[in-house]
Amino acid sequence: MSKSMPLSILMLGNHPDALVKLQQWKEAGALSSIGIWEPSWEGTFDCDFHIILLASKKEPYRKKAQSLQRPEMIVLDLDTFWMLELLITQYLELQALSKDKQLFQTISRYSHEGIQLVDASGIIQYVNPSFSRITNIPPEERIGKSIYEVSPDGALVQVLQTKAPVIGWKSTGHGSVVEAISNAAPIFVEDKLVGAVTTFQDITEIKHLSLQLRDREQKISDLHDQLSHAHAPSYSFRDIIGESQSIARTVETARKAARTRSTVLITGESGTGKELFAHSIHAESPFHQMPFVVVNCAAIPAELLESELFGYEKGAFTHAVKQKLGKFELANEGTLFLDEIGDMSFHLQAKLLRVLQSKEIERIGGLKTIKVNVRVIAATNRQLLDLVSEGKFREDLYYRLNVVRLEIPPLRKRIEDLPALVQILMKRISRRTGLNPMTLTNKGSALLADHRWPGNIRELENFLERLMNESSASVIPDSLVHLHISKLLGTSPVQAEVLPSANTDAPILPLRTLEREHIRKALELFGTSLEGKKKAARSLGISIATLYNKIKAYHL
Repeated sequence: MSKSMPLSILMLGNHPDALVKLQQWKEAGALSSIGIWEPSWEGTFDCDFHIILLASKKEPYRKKAQSLQRPEMIVLDLDTFWMLELLITQYLELQALSKDKQLFQTISRYSHEGIQLVDASGIIQYVNPSFSRITNIPPEERIGKSIYEVSPDGALVQVLQTKAPVIGWKSTGHGSVVEAISNAAPIFVEDKLVGAVTTFQDITEIKHLSLQLRDREQKISDLHDQLSHAHAPSYSFRDIIGESQSIARTVETARKAARTRSTVLITGESGTGKELFAHSIHAESPFHQMPFVVVNCAAIPAELLESELFGYEKGAFTHAVKQKLGKFELANEGTLFLDEIGDMSFHLQAKLLRVLQSKEIERIGGLKTIKVNVRVIAATNRQLLDLVSEGKFREDLYYRLNVVRLEIPPLRKRIEDLPALVQILMKRISRRTGLNPMTLTNKGSALLADHRWPGNIRELENFLERLMNESSASVIPDSLVHLHISKLLGTSPVQAEVLPSANTDAPILPLRTLEREHIRKALELFGTSLEGKKKAARSLGISIATLYNKIKAYHL
């Protein structure tokens, strides 16, 4: 998004309080245009908008936001509206300061701070009180003296010699160490030069005002960075699918952790949903309206990760042409999610430990420490204790991170959640890819339980997307599911447990024997209680009544 103001904004939905604010900002000149969209409106917009404000979280508005969003556009919702309010406030303050500067410049050019008046021969006739205040020269030491003696290089001498005005003349008069900027003009009476007058001011005040402006401009730039990098969480605990005991216990621990600012360490195999838990913890925290910033430690080169985390000052290195806020500052009062923490360099681990201990950061090239209040959530699919033993991960950092521990169970340990996961994932795939909605039969779902899913939910989602792309029917044929599962089982350890090896001379077993063994294993996995039998029936793709009949028939 361009950093020029004013901005244009499109509000999806109608929120009266937000609309009042937007109209006030437009009247103040901070917004150029405001648009409001409702699902019933079918027209087009005649301008490009810088910002989309999602005033409603209902599906039609979310879809519209997705269809309109471009890389240079910022999408905010009511939870992150405060950042826009802060940006506009800073902008209006900057505008007011700019007006003050313009007024000051006008006064300094045509009116008076310090005033000095000379006659045609250059004898000083008058100085005002501000002259003495600025130069520390009392009037009696100035009046009656020749300007050619006390300020030979000043603006008044130039005017007397040229009989023309002088604007913006820099000089330091005799008897004073103050550097001044002067405007001077000749005084004519009936076309005769009778003298000259100068108005001047201390350059220090202009420099001070310029520094103030630069500081405000830097703050505006920082706020733009914050708007560009801060994100609301994309998921909540409602998006975590499953009723198994293992996932339920993990969710319960995560909900408790969400209520505090304690550091959380999330571990688990790749594809189990560690980032989903991180988003959910922030979404349910008391500070959910504050920034949620994500850093993937494995995706950023080690030499760049330090500047990403801690920021840098202007001139800190060759290409540091402006100050940049680090992710810790961007996440202040909110959450910083450090994904793949096990890949962080040993050098950076020491700096991270210091931040966790002192709640302070120091920008690269900076001389001052900056207080930050950030909850850190770290995640990894690596065994950190093994890395500690190998000298690749700091033991003290491990214990600092391991305050609240969440171990996300792999899919093979929550197979009973497969039917629900399949249903939700297929709907998600359909929305994301544009494929027609599809389902599996009970038998097709049951076939999935034979695989151990080493890639976990990510592997399952890719597998289902492959089926949906190859199927021409809305109900995916069992034969297609069986074909792809067989390919997976060709290298899966589960095949060795269930089916005879293709390289042995073992006889082909009757279907009745295979069915009895399959039911027995399902009962071992889910238990023989009523609830366990219901889960076993769902996993096998049969009704509970059919399961009871087969238990009786097979004497299980």
